[in-house]
Amino acid sequence: MNVLEQFKATPLTLTKLPPSFIEANLAESGQVLSEHLQSTTRQPFGSSNVYKTSILHYRVLAEGDDVKTVYEAAIKLPPVRQCWYLCLDVFQNMEEEYFPGDAIGILTYNLASEVDYVLDRLHLLESADQTYEIKLAKPVKKKNPELPHYVPRYVTPRRLLSECLDIRITPRKGLLQAMASHTVDECEKRLLEILASKEGSNLYNELILKNEMNFLHVLKYVATCKPPLAMLIEHLPRLEARPYSIASYGRENHIRIGFAMLNDGHVGITTHMLESKLLHPNKWDKYLYVYLRQLKPVFNYREEDLERNIIMIGPGTGVTPYIGFLEYRKQMKSSNRKIKMGSAWLLTSCRYQDRNYLYESELKGFMQAGVLDRLHVASSRDEDSQYKYVQDIIEDRKEELVELLLEDTTKLYLCGEGRTMLPRIQDAIVTCMSKVKSMPKAEAAELLAEYKKTGKYLYYSMIRY
Repeated sequence: MNVLEQFKATPLTLTKLPPSFIEANLAESGQVLSEHLQSTTRQPFGSSNVYKTSILHYRVLAEGDDVKTVYEAAIKLPPVRQCWYLCLDVFQNMEEEYFPGDAIGILTYNLASEVDYVLDRLHLLESADQTYEIKLAKPVKKKNPELPHYVPRYVTPRRLLSECLDIRITPRKGLLQAMASHTVDECEKRLLEILASKEGSNLYNELILKNEMNFLHVLKYVATCKPPLAMLIEHLPRLEARPYSIASYGRENHIRIGFAMLNDGHVGITTHMLESKLLHPNKWDKYLYVYLRQLKPVFNYREEDLERNIIMIGPGTGVTPYIGFLEYRKQMKSSNRKIKMGSAWLLTSCRYQDRNYLYESELKGFMQAGVLDRLHVASSRDEDSQYKYVQDIIEDRKEELVELLLEDTTKLYLCGEGRTMLPRIQDAIVTCMSKVKSMPKAEAAELLAEYKKTGKYLYYSMIRY
């Protein structure tokens, strides 16, 4: 049945929208910041200022048929005078200020083609690069209105949409309702109102959430919707920086990150930007805006952890933070300090060992250096592979692994894609704990949850960008 017909006689319950409180008009004067528009604002989970740096060099970690292309980029550390940390007078040795496993945030940009589409829909292409002033509307009708702190007073529409607003966000009902008020076609308007209503919750779940529709998808679906720029500032959230684990420790003048390109028909805005800077230096500049980013919960490896046993599990690019762990262990072992190190296990995976076994030579080097005691690699597409998935390693080695995990001095780290992969690995750990210790699975799950609360088990869900 047609959706409009289905809801034809249904009264809709809509939330009263707050009054508009922002104006965006052409400015007679005003200077637009030349750097990234968010470079002077405090970042979510940031433990430092944003600084401008550059990519020094890169290498390809994986490529070929049936695998994602994975790059490693070396990012220059800022000079002393940049005062990265808010609490420091000068920028000191970075290895003294971050821990293995920490992450950086990279300020990103929406895709130019998607920004142009929104500008066209708003009839702003002709004035896309002219300066606008963003200010509170008068008279002020909203109680205690505030402009978003991440939107500068003077912007161009193109840079506002490119650098400040998340145009790929899943639209909430308030945004859909606001869009309806700027839609000409009655059928399209009614559809947006249905989706925004209490009565249309099931349709919203099926159409928007289940299909992973974002603001751009909806905008393309309702052709006569032409929201003003000010409305987007009010309803679209901040374009947030993307976190990347630091895949190194103690390098003299740089840090390293690894990232994988999407190969399922999607384009990640940050990975696209990074790859473009690496492969097309004549078209793209080499600069990045980055800051140290706190992971919540904490996911790092510190000096007090050296004496602990560690079990590191990281399928695919989930292995990247552990390179920093192991470089740190190697650095501490080669120092003159007398440190007794706990044992270190690493479980990782790839599709093909000859195409996308990430950091193979480095990991074997860590084994030879005596800072990695056990290395197990699963390869899901190799016919002769002993293990297809990390879960297979966990099952095969469950007695040793569980006994090690249950020791008071052991910490478990799990890092990787969090939507499906990590829950499956965690379930495999729980299942093996249940088998080895002959305890109900629910009790094993409770014990692992308690480990997470106490910091014995650290979990980092990486997000695809």
